[in-house]
Amino acid sequence: MSNQAKSQFTRRNFLKASLAAATLAALPGTRRALAMQRESESGRKAARQAAKTIKVLALAWPSTATEQKLADETFTPDTGIKVELEALDYTFMEQRVKQLVSGKSDTYDIYHYDSQWLGGFVLGGALERLDTPDYLGNSKATIKFDDFHPEIAARLGRYPSVETALRTGKLDAMKDVPIYGLPWSLNCEVLWYRKDIIKNVPETWDDLRKLAKQVTTKDYYGMAFHANRAADYITVEYLPLLWAFGGDLWDAEKWIANGYINGAPAVKALEFMRDMWKVDKSVDPASGGWGFNERLNALLQGKTAMAQNWAPLFGNLPEDPKSSAVVGKIGYAVVPKGPGGRAAMFGCQGTGINANSKNKAEAWMYEQWLLSKDTQSALLKTLPAGFISSRKDLADEAAKTSEWHKAFVDSIPIIRDMWNNGDYAELLDICARQLNLGYIDKVPAKKALDDAATAQQVVYDSSPENPKNKKK
Repeated sequence: MSNQAKSQFTRRNFLKASLAAATLAALPGTRRALAMQRESESGRKAARQAAKTIKVLALAWPSTATEQKLADETFTPDTGIKVELEALDYTFMEQRVKQLVSGKSDTYDIYHYDSQWLGGFVLGGALERLDTPDYLGNSKATIKFDDFHPEIAARLGRYPSVETALRTGKLDAMKDVPIYGLPWSLNCEVLWYRKDIIKNVPETWDDLRKLAKQVTTKDYYGMAFHANRAADYITVEYLPLLWAFGGDLWDAEKWIANGYINGAPAVKALEFMRDMWKVDKSVDPASGGWGFNERLNALLQGKTAMAQNWAPLFGNLPEDPKSSAVVGKIGYAVVPKGPGGRAAMFGCQGTGINANSKNKAEAWMYEQWLLSKDTQSALLKTLPAGFISSRKDLADEAAKTSEWHKAFVDSIPIIRDMWNNGDYAELLDICARQLNLGYIDKVPAKKALDDAATAQQVVYDSSPENPKNKKK
């Protein structure tokens, strides 16, 4: 990788570039909404306390820089409340919040969080409940839970989750489930492809495999995977294939692993990935050690013709000549389908108020401003922010903003997520380790997944969230 060091992407330098590139318009509608809020008791108090500061612990995404700039230019002048965003690398964020919560810290007033962390955060006491008279239940609240795409809002805000309701779209089953957060930064994995190489976007995973082998040359591979066992890298690469082949991680109602994570479709999905590098030689064999940066770098430096990748997280980066060798050559489409249908990997984040905050009224003012139509539209229009809104009234605008925005909007009906419970981190660690061993061919795929099922069942059986362990 040394010959690519200058072009290597990192969240840090992207964040810096996003801040420099962000340009923002005035938000008259937001100013009017905030003026109305100041008529409330909490608004009048905040206006009097000009020196009040709220702190947000945020993920180091490109949108964070734009969020800070917008807050400085519109929210603070209108409310007198200063805002400080601290951006933390994704790898460390979950544990950092858990450490803060264990000490009942009020250092931060708002936490931005990944979808899979919601269960653990709620059970740990990290997040304030929002469906109450102080927040969403207040008649003067300027945002409503119904403002957002229901399937996304339910995954990011309601807990405990009802997986069958989320998958079938019958969300009435969750209407009484408590709300602890709101949709914030949205992403899912879509297919990135080289338009100068790929003339017909593959419809199925079998089509993609054949095409990847066909277009592989000495200069680039047909497909790229990131299959490192760290974080959720190989897991999010694998799950769209698992679901497309008709498999699943577990029985979410009975909390059973055997026959699911090690079932025939699961084994086929892992063997499919492994054989693309081992047999077809259309994927870089080094991908077993690849993470977030390596996969993106393969795309931006023209080392692969296709890859699943997040959209719209990376914004306009492929069109930046300073970072990309493929300017004007990247297209975006929904992921391929399989015999079990089509599924896109959910990668959205939520935002919520720290249950230990001493500035909850001010934090709620900020959340209403942040999720207002005007602020969300400004973020959407700032392409380097790589942002898309979950507001239903911005869906048409989002779809017209760029090709990568449209690919996300088109994927909304097929997005699926992994576990969302307090055992998520342990389950993910088991899954990632065994998937990686099967992918790099250290053990047969079936054995790797059998071992995963055995270890995960121990977690399921001992979980206090397992229905059979709950006191009647």
